[in-house]
Order: sequence, then structure tokens, then C-alpha cells
Amino acid sequence: MKEAINKMLEDSHWKYRYQVTKLKEDWELLMGKTVAKHTEDLKIKDGRLYIYTNIAPLKNELSYNKNLLIAKINQHFGEAFIKDIVVV
Repeated sequence: MKEAINKMLEDSHWKYRYQVTKLKEDWELLMGKTVAKHTEDLKIKDGRLYIYTNIAPLKNELSYNKNLLIAKINQHFGEAFIKDIVVV
């Protein structure tokens, strides 16, 4: 069933939109309540994830651990979905 859904998403070009929506929905699960609470927005453009927050220590922590975050997100999706992270 999962393979059929993935095939349908790829064929209809909705896969990217589905992944963006899924990342936003699963953000708390992936990052924890504190990070999710202080994340104002997430945007994805050309494989680059933009994380918006006004909390300076959180910006530093996310920037410092961006390779770990990329690996965690890509593992969650089972493919190389995110290539870079920019904390704004």
C-alpha cells in the first residue's frame, strides 16, 4: 500500500507538497516540544530548509547541529529530502 501511495505521489508531482506538509506536521515529533514551540515557520526551497525563530540561543543550537538535523529529517523521510538548513 505504501509503495502504491508513493508511486501515485511521484506520478502526480504532489510528493514535494506532501513532504513539506508532513515535515511541518511532524516538526514537534522530530525536534521536541521546546524547539517546535519557538519555531515560527518552516519553508523549503530547492532542498534548503529555512527555520524561522526569534530565539538567539535556539538559532545558534540549530545552526551548530544542522548536519545532525539534516540526517534526522532525511532518515524520517527515507530519502535525501533536505540538503541544507538556514536558520533565520
